[in-house]
Amino acid sequence: MPIPAEVSLADQFRLFAVSCERDGAVTYATICRGIAEDEDLLHLTNQAPEVQRRPNILLAAVHFLLLSGADHPVADHYDSVWSWRELPVPTPVHGVVEDFHSFCLAHQAALLDLVSHRSTQTNEVGRCTALLPGLAHIAATYPPGQAFALLDLGTSAGLNLLFDRYGYRYTARMTDHTLTAGPADSPVQLDCVVRSELSALPALTTPTVTHRAGLDLSPIDPTSDDEALWLLACLWPDQLPRFNRLKGALSIARAGPDRPQLHQGDVVDDLERVAETLPSDRPLVIFHSWMAAYLTEQRQIELVQAVQHLGRRRPVHHLYAESPFETTGLPTPPSPVAREVDIATALVHLPPAEAPQRLADLHSHGRWLQWWGSTAT
Repeated sequence: MPIPAEVSLADQFRLFAVSCERDGAVTYATICRGIAEDEDLLHLTNQAPEVQRRPNILLAAVHFLLLSGADHPVADHYDSVWSWRELPVPTPVHGVVEDFHSFCLAHQAALLDLVSHRSTQTNEVGRCTALLPGLAHIAATYPPGQAFALLDLGTSAGLNLLFDRYGYRYTARMTDHTLTAGPADSPVQLDCVVRSELSALPALTTPTVTHRAGLDLSPIDPTSDDEALWLLACLWPDQLPRFNRLKGALSIARAGPDRPQLHQGDVVDDLERVAETLPSDRPLVIFHSWMAAYLTEQRQIELVQAVQHLGRRRPVHHLYAESPFETTGLPTPPSPVAREVDIATALVHLPPAEAPQRLADLHSHGRWLQWWGSTAT
């Protein structure tokens, strides 16, 4: 969740601790509460440029150095690090806050360089559990075999563009019945609990996507060891399933001869330029997930307008998975389930020249899905 820059740095770490705890990231929650009371580490972070003074960047910088081989007792607290190094599960001697403080003081110069120049990067392939039925829903409105072009905004390493190379298992929450899709032998297998009837989902036949492109301010090259390691470092260290599936997705991206074209640029200003690189003789699906939350409300409005402008010349479907609470500039219909605060991530489809449809509510990382279909408008 983006934290407003006007919040004090100590309070940013406190708020980030709450967000981590909500997501089950206990290690980072503990560390962040410690940093909030640690003048040395607050001072270290404050030496970076103002726009870079973010809890997740400092945390990722430490994680990156540990994954790169830095030897320090704090590594004993990071499940991802001992898994990455293929070591036995260690037993930490000291508390994680004490060890984190010690590590940061010992590596101040390297950390300050990373915090000053790196940006937060996430490529949560778990959200493909919503992208697949969303695309299947769109494909069902066309004749069988219709080919599509796919453009991912805030694409990072473009891993969500490879959605059809992952395996899927959708499990009904109440009955444990399952639906599967995608290649069963893929190194990435995504599990999703469905809170509605499985029969409500569209037929999970993989749509035909012939052209794929991504747009990002700082796209990640998945073939670069350094950039791929930074992407891994941006994950929580105590969530090994996410860590391992990102490793698997990176291996798929590296092995594929037909990698998506990733473009550097602004998702609003450069949208038309990148869209023009995709063939105009087939429908275009523009997708983004937890990207618009990092835009201002006015910029979110301009993004929708830019997509609609493209739709005047070709069939364009706007499909997004975003938090309504964070994206008031997007035309997200209310959830069929009345809530005081609409905090669930919403999967929304804006068809050509039609009203927006709230297709589903989902977990921010795709762990569960409540499918509404096109009735929630």
